[in-house]
Amino acid sequence: MSESNEIPEPDPFSDAEFDAWRGLIRLRESVMREIDLRLRDAGEISLDDYGVLITLVSEPERRLRMSALGARRLLTASGITRAVMRLEERGLVRREPDPEDRRAAFAVLTKKGLAALRRAQRVHHATVRELYLDQLLEREQRQLARLFEKALPGVVSSPEWP
Repeated sequence: MSESNEIPEPDPFSDAEFDAWRGLIRLRESVMREIDLRLRDAGEISLDDYGVLITLVSEPERRLRMSALGARRLLTASGITRAVMRLEERGLVRREPDPEDRRAAFAVLTKKGLAALRRAQRVHHATVRELYLDQLLEREQRQLARLFEKALPGVVSSPEWP
């Protein structure tokens, strides 16, 4: 018997909607948690650090304005500053002033940072394959990519985060 003060769920998901959403979230969280654990166990960088380095490696001159890096990593100004400072202390990134705006700075991937990223990529790629990609045929991988793109245009095809 329902209590009179119970508030019903607004516009609940259908079973199909719930399963699709729960599956996506659980898959992502499980794989990401395991990648982070394995990176740390290997004595490499954290998954958060990996995110910063992988963002920088794809940029021209392997550098990006701190504000843009923070936006891409979904971090506040103070959050990206702390992340870059951690990486800078290890020699993986350096900060350079922006010659056009002395108040701003660039984060620049160093050679040591690139080497750390490449080592971490071995762990990252092996883990993603083991826990996710190897469970699917290539045609299923391509089908998933099409479905992701259909659900959020640009999520697969755009070189930057939509």
